Amino acid sequence: MNSGAPVAGLGKRLRGGDPRAAEELFARYAERLVRLAQRHLGRKVATREDGEDVVQSVFRTFFRRCEHGEFRIDTSDELWQLLVRIAVRKAHAKVRYHTAQQRDVGAEAAGDNALLAEALAREPRPEELMILEEEMEAVVRGFPELHGKGLAMRLQGHSVPEIATELKVSRRTVERALKLLRERLARATSG
Repeated sequence: MNSGAPVAGLGKRLRGGDPRAAEELFARYAERLVRLAQRHLGRKVATREDGEDVVQSVFRTFFRRCEHGEFRIDTSDELWQLLVRIAVRKAHAKVRYHTAQQRDVGAEAAGDNALLAEALAREPRPEELMILEEEMEAVVRGFPELHGKGLAMRLQGHSVPEIATELKVSRRTVERALKLLRERLARATSG
């Protein structure tokens, strides 16, 4: 791909609503933008947000604004620079959102680590282990085996990205599974 190549034809096709032009643009740039967004999200925020989500938002914004004729793009270099600028701004907005005082992902991670450290500070008694095992079996009962494996890995201190990689699923899948399990556990302990 010639980075300085004209993109005027693609721009016209986009403004004309050609869905193939949008697909072509997405196929050409999405993967690189996802990697860029992931780097700008950082590890802690990446447990909540995904580079793919950021890129979907980038393209929604780009297509909407392109439809209204807000951009004049003559080369693929200019197009790439514009997409990068939108992606970086959106990623930074996600970071600001998730590090705001009430939603601070850093505080959440610190709290998780403190609880884990406290739990590991002493050896559990055999009856505690048996109760925990029974409760965990009850929590995962009726869920796919994947949920139980994810929970076990999380209890061992693995991060969501590590669990996703090990189980060969997306982070979103792991997050949803853990959320469902937390909700079931919360209902079980409150009732």
